[in-house]
Amino acid sequence: MMRKLLLYIVFACSNIVAFSQTTKTELYDLIRKMIPDSTGYENVGEWGVGEPKKFPITWKGDNIVMSDDTSINFYRLGTVDLMVKGKIFMQGATPVNWDIMLKGPRMGYTSFSIVSSPSKEFQSKYTIDSLFGKKSFTAKLLKTCDGNMVSGFYYYQVKLPKKDIAFVKFSWISVNGNTAIRIDCYGNFSSYAVKLDCPK
Repeated sequence: MMRKLLLYIVFACSNIVAFSQTTKTELYDLIRKMIPDSTGYENVGEWGVGEPKKFPITWKGDNIVMSDDTSINFYRLGTVDLMVKGKIFMQGATPVNWDIMLKGPRMGYTSFSIVSSPSKEFQSKYTIDSLFGKKSFTAKLLKTCDGNMVSGFYYYQVKLPKKDIAFVKFSWISVNGNTAIRIDCYGNFSSYAVKLDCPK
């Protein structure tokens, strides 16, 4: 009886480990999932309210929230377990936190932001190639702001297979050896809202 119980515990624990490993999402795959499919005309993304399995995201509420900021309009907040090119970034013994915010009109989101918590493992000046690796994409660099290691960004026009064209800003900020990274992704509807002033 004891041996059966021990085997059950080992089996259950191994399943938990396997499940926790499969819940990690690659950054490229998340972005690809969030960009609307190409249909020949401009699309908005579906909020996924009432569809908890639509995105690999843990939402802070199953609803969209109206914002006082007209450049945001409505939004939805959540967290996601991310890895970048197969690597899970840590801060000490704890995995880095990743927050995501969807923004847009009531009919659907037109932009989203992914923001990490700080980590000593992150570097400054991440380009699209250093974050996407050998995944399938084409990109045109529209603006560079990398004059210092403390903060800056790269801004691209990006095309992923079977997806709408997106405008993506990869930015970073470093303080006392800790760096946080941010990815802002816009469609044509919302690209007016991107902030392209270089940090001073």
